[in-house]
Amino acid sequence: MRWVATFREADAVSGGILAVFGVFVLFQSLQLRFYIEGVPGPGFFPALLGIALMVTGVALVVTRLRTPRGTAEEFRLPGRHEAMRSLGLWVAVMAAALLVGSLGFLLTMFLLVAVILFVIERRRGLSSVITAIAVPLLVWLLFAELLQVRLPAGPFGS
Repeated sequence: MRWVATFREADAVSGGILAVFGVFVLFQSLQLRFYIEGVPGPGFFPALLGIALMVTGVALVVTRLRTPRGTAEEFRLPGRHEAMRSLGLWVAVMAAALLVGSLGFLLTMFLLVAVILFVIERRRGLSSVITAIAVPLLVWLLFAELLQVRLPAGPFGS
């Protein structure tokens, strides 16, 4: 007898794995200081990330298990085009992780968002240009200015 997974089952399992990973991240972050001299410390972001992963994973499990059995379509392996898009995204994120120290946060995140939008997703237009500029700027403003987190400046800053 051959077992065929549905998206419902695959999502429920993925959500469980995500929630367990969130618990792991949260417990690891508790070993780091949450605040240092009134500003977020090295444990701040990992703790929030762990909580977000747990909540998202549990929400995925609950919503998928509440879906009636017959409504979910069968799970299939991705085709060549889908697999190449996924691989391209992983390569872009890894390249950004390697470049952020030398290029700085702002330029690296601009390049990452631009590659995702224009190369991987093949989106064009003014909204994509605005997104490629606005997302890195807003994230930088949130972390560098509001939360006072030191981000890599690269060759353009101190």
